[in-house]
Amino acid sequence: MKSCAHTSPAWRCLVSVATAAALLTGCSSPAWRTGNPPPPALNATHGVYRLVQEPEAGYAAILGIIGQARRTLRMTMYELADSAALSALVDAHRRGVDTKIILDAAFDGRQTNTAAYDQLKAAGIDVRWAPAATIFHQKTLTADDTETAIGTANLVAKYYPSSRDAWVLDTDPADIAAITATVDADYATAATGRPAPGVPSPHLIWSPDARAAFLRQLDTAGHSIELTTEELKDRAIVGALTKAAHRGVTCRIVLTANTATVHTVDELTAAGCKAHQYPADRKHLYIHEKMILIDRTVLIIGSQNLSTTSLLENREVSLLLTNQTAKPVIDAVAATFDNDYRQSTP
Repeated sequence: MKSCAHTSPAWRCLVSVATAAALLTGCSSPAWRTGNPPPPALNATHGVYRLVQEPEAGYAAILGIIGQARRTLRMTMYELADSAALSALVDAHRRGVDTKIILDAAFDGRQTNTAAYDQLKAAGIDVRWAPAATIFHQKTLTADDTETAIGTANLVAKYYPSSRDAWVLDTDPADIAAITATVDADYATAATGRPAPGVPSPHLIWSPDARAAFLRQLDTAGHSIELTTEELKDRAIVGALTKAAHRGVTCRIVLTANTATVHTVDELTAAGCKAHQYPADRKHLYIHEKMILIDRTVLIIGSQNLSTTSLLENREVSLLLTNQTAKPVIDAVAATFDNDYRQSTP
């Protein structure tokens, strides 16, 4: 999402900032949960990966990464409009942390992020605009080259109480090295245009040019594909889901109702997929998370929506995890998906 006026249901612009602030500590229940049982699993840790599921968990763990930084802090963020996050970034800079921040500037990105940019710049932080011709939809935050947060969410406080999102806190050295190198390259060339390819790592899928990696994983499905997404319109992805359904793979989708996805949902339903949707109103959970579960043994989770622009043109990143690398994380994502599927309707 870029702004309430352009892409989000109007009710999302009215969410209480006070409620969002309470959610930072994980001590408040969003209104949409009233009368509904909580998801079976909110968080999970396995080895180097820790899952944080939103909105239930709150954002304390994410902001904690900023607070723990002592040497370096690198952030690439599509939208930044959270006073607590901004204060934490300024505090990090003041205690001597080398802080580098890239904010999206494409389309109305400057309008969305100007207040944050100005506050950070005034504090002496060398924040930079991403290239105006490329959407920087990536959501990562890395401290001291020892821990990184890879998210499906933007740091926009007014959306915290109502959005289904997730973060994975990652201490894998290869993942961190690849993200750090990519952010540093993007930071150094921010004024020059299209970003270079992301630095490869076995657990990362970078955009631009992520579609092939997504298709390879979808084509391996033997019995199930389950996904959440905000956008569902890339024809190659729709084709892969259709093929999977035709060969007998169970295909389940959860998303928020949107006129832009009606045709695609109808097409996939006709192919045999089961799509459940939440109404686009303030009483219900808003599906902003972007994740794909394949056979409940492989998970793609991160910033990429299932749109052509997201997969082929934007700067984006997702994690690719397996039962071998992060089974409790995959199990927790699956449990929450099951709950969201039950709470939504065909």
